[in-house]
Amino acid sequence: MEKRFQLLLNLILSLAIFAIIFYLVGFDKIAAVLANTRPDFFVLALLAYIILNFIIAYRIKIVLESIGDRLSTFQIFKSSLAGMLASDFTPARAGYFFTAFSLSARHKIAFEKTLLAIFGPQLFDFMIKVTSAAILLYLIISVSGRGDILVNAIILTIFAGAVVAAALFVFYPPLLKALSPFEQLPFAPFVFGFIRRMHLHSGKVLAVKWQILAVTMAGWALKGLEWFLLSKALGIQLSGDPVADLLFMMVFQAAVTIIQFLPIPTLAGAGASEAGFAAALLPFGVPLETAVAFGFLTRIVMIVVDSFSLPVLLDYLHNHSLESSLDKIFKME
Repeated sequence: MEKRFQLLLNLILSLAIFAIIFYLVGFDKIAAVLANTRPDFFVLALLAYIILNFIIAYRIKIVLESIGDRLSTFQIFKSSLAGMLASDFTPARAGYFFTAFSLSARHKIAFEKTLLAIFGPQLFDFMIKVTSAAILLYLIISVSGRGDILVNAIILTIFAGAVVAAALFVFYPPLLKALSPFEQLPFAPFVFGFIRRMHLHSGKVLAVKWQILAVTMAGWALKGLEWFLLSKALGIQLSGDPVADLLFMMVFQAAVTIIQFLPIPTLAGAGASEAGFAAALLPFGVPLETAVAFGFLTRIVMIVVDSFSLPVLLDYLHNHSLESSLDKIFKME
């Protein structure tokens, strides 16, 4: 009951943030932008997201095979997509770990192994997101009129240091131990717990690191393509160069989606990530209502596709109580 109440509070906060956004930007303006969405680009974005989920399933397959369990990509895809659906409505997208529960229950694989297949590749996702966030921040500062070479050099040095620090967090466990006194800070237990789980599984995952890295990079490019198509569906123009815009969207999506994974009390960063879209795109000349609509559209794509896995999710919950499942998910922290 406590977890259900927590989810209710998260829902209320998400709705409150949405209400503030609608009030400040104008619901009619956002609705008008969404109403003019080009269906051809939207459908192509849906297709890109579907292919992306097959890539994610294939990455899980690589890890499971490395530890002796063979499943087809399609078998994994069904559970992975159901995990995506659960993540669409849980704080910090923790519901994605339902994938591990589902794979374990459906295919009689030890839960520790399915959890490894989920957590292990996060080593590479984490580095891409942190690096992308540093690049995006630099671009925002650059287009804001900071043309001084010395200032830019200092900014790049700081961001490079942040990326190196992130790499050490992931690949050098003693650093995390040395910083353990800071674990008492708000939200720190989530971050420390997540990185510890990555450390726990890193050895076996690094044995197939090049395969995972290649698949992860392909997924990163495809997610960037999905967002590029959605930006075109809304008529967003950045540089006018399609290749440059695609590269920007690869960086932009990896950086902004960090918000959805933060342990803030909203459903998958709902509301907060849309606000992040507006703040990040405004310096590039994207109107406020268009940026917010873009954020909504990226969420709509996920929910539309992920909803096809609802039978898999309901089948699991039919045999396992919602309360115990929520407890397991939140314990992932």
